[in-house]
Amino acid sequence: MKRLTSGNAELDAILGGGFPANAIHVLMGAPGTGKTILAEQLCFANASPDRPVLYVATFSEPLQKIVGFLQAFNFAKLEKLGTQIVYEYVGEDLLTAPERFPQRVQELLTRHRPKIIVIDSFKALADLMPDRSAWRRTLDAVAGMLSAYDTTTFLVGEYTSDMLTQLPEFAVADGVIDLTREERGSRDERFLRVLKLRGSDFLAGRHPVHINSDGIQAYRRFLTPAAPPEYRPVFERLKTGISGLDSMVATGFLRGTATLVAGPSGAGKTSLGIHFLRAGVAEGEPGLLVGFQENPNQLIRALGSLGSEHGALLGPGKFDHFYTSPVEVQIDHVANEITRRIDSHGVKRVVIDAVSDLEQGAGDHLRFRDFLYSLTQMFAVRNVTSMLLVEATGLFQQQGISGHTVSYMSDNIILLEMLLGDDLSRTIRIIKSRGSKHDGKRHPLRITQSAVEVGG
Repeated sequence: MKRLTSGNAELDAILGGGFPANAIHVLMGAPGTGKTILAEQLCFANASPDRPVLYVATFSEPLQKIVGFLQAFNFAKLEKLGTQIVYEYVGEDLLTAPERFPQRVQELLTRHRPKIIVIDSFKALADLMPDRSAWRRTLDAVAGMLSAYDTTTFLVGEYTSDMLTQLPEFAVADGVIDLTREERGSRDERFLRVLKLRGSDFLAGRHPVHINSDGIQAYRRFLTPAAPPEYRPVFERLKTGISGLDSMVATGFLRGTATLVAGPSGAGKTSLGIHFLRAGVAEGEPGLLVGFQENPNQLIRALGSLGSEHGALLGPGKFDHFYTSPVEVQIDHVANEITRRIDSHGVKRVVIDAVSDLEQGAGDHLRFRDFLYSLTQMFAVRNVTSMLLVEATGLFQQQGISGHTVSYMSDNIILLEMLLGDDLSRTIRIIKSRGSKHDGKRHPLRITQSAVEVGG
């Protein structure tokens, strides 16, 4: 099947390779969700001398405004306008005689011979019809005409989900793409769903979408890897870089396992994570620090306080720092970027600081649970050893760390505590180590300017 690119590689992957050619697609969503941007983006991505594009504006956006806003996007190659991409405004003609729309489409098809045609907004045209039967006759005439031509059509409209079973547009459509915008706290999040795509093995579900100067940027919903994790009979154990900790779990944690480090603020979670990555650098294993609290400047200061020069740790072949503000966390974007960096840089160790920020970004408990399982399985199938840092405000309970689903998904659990007396003292305890004998006693934890030590 021939396909057309959306102008975004991730969205093409969601669609199973792009939009099927010679088909009718509906781009639906409320105002401000990005329908017109997506339509224009795919027009410029596909337009060529051999593949002319016709963009028909009805009533929602005047032609001058549509073309004017194009200049804000990098995908808009203005030299294509008027030759490879032609805009036609038909609103004035149809205000008095909307039933003439099929004839108007016939004239435009004959004049321009487009391979791609966009009608924006198609729903605005339907709203002018006197009744449902008149609209049905007009739709059948337009759909039959478009299907007879060697062209791919995109019908843009302010449709809502409750209209899917009511309006005839969706019966004739081969593909339906739904764009939505949701308020989450002080920010909005955009999502895209493929509701229908004939002849395509598309990726179902809600996929996050960003709009920037490059246009629509989609990110695939993060899924559990297809291949199950493989636990080989020959186990390899890793050094954590923390004196006294490795001897508490045989001779170190098993490669490919996920270790949860839980404790209150100031207990030493980040320090343990940095030492774990630093030990990997010493062993020639590239690492990745995924942080949501400390920006790059703060990380450099933290490394200095632990007696490390950032130049000796940060960089190619050492460990990478992926920082995202906790205010703007989009979990699917984060997971796909982690996967990309692991595969591109040969990362063997990952520290996430902190998992609680991912939980806030997930929005609901079930979404977070599914996401976290997929993330830890992605680490396992790639034989990547991870540390997941999480803030725990309460005491440890028998059924798990209160409020955190991540506890039962982890292979190892380290609990850090702070005892507030005349002097502040920190302790460390291994609660769980799957497949390993471990010391479950509470031990002192010391954080100095040059090291983190257990015992003594």
